[in-house]
Amino acid sequence: MTSLRTDGDGFFLALGDLPLHPLAVHFAVALFPVALVWLIVVAISKKLRAKQIGRAVLLVALTVPFVFIAQQSGEALGEAMYEPELHEEFGEMMMPLALVTTLIASLFWLGIKKRWPKIVNQVLGFLVVSAAIGAITMTVVVGHSGAAASWSGVLP
Repeated sequence: MTSLRTDGDGFFLALGDLPLHPLAVHFAVALFPVALVWLIVVAISKKLRAKQIGRAVLLVALTVPFVFIAQQSGEALGEAMYEPELHEEFGEMMMPLALVTTLIASLFWLGIKKRWPKIVNQVLGFLVVSAAIGAITMTVVVGHSGAAASWSGVLP
């Protein structure tokens, strides 16, 4: 393996002698979608929604920093070694998508807590489920494109 260049700010580049990105993505690829699945379950279940929506939104919000670290460490690794273009393009979409999904989820929680009109909460519920499905899908696309960029041609 080529040694890591640390020309610029190497904060997100490495953890010890290992590149941070392959380590960080595992948290983002595992925890973020699991939190989103829980959010979807809570959003569509009237019984769970009343008691769990705040926790579900908090869980999603707590996983967003892992998405940020994965994105930043990917950019740092790309600058130091290589830049898989497709993976990089998809990866740049993750943080805005994660933030928008968290924002919509927060509005949904607020709407339920403040007893906004039913139609508003229904629209927000639809949007939060749609955004969560989109974010899960994009996480899979980003993860797959990164794995393909790393492992294509390596295995027999």
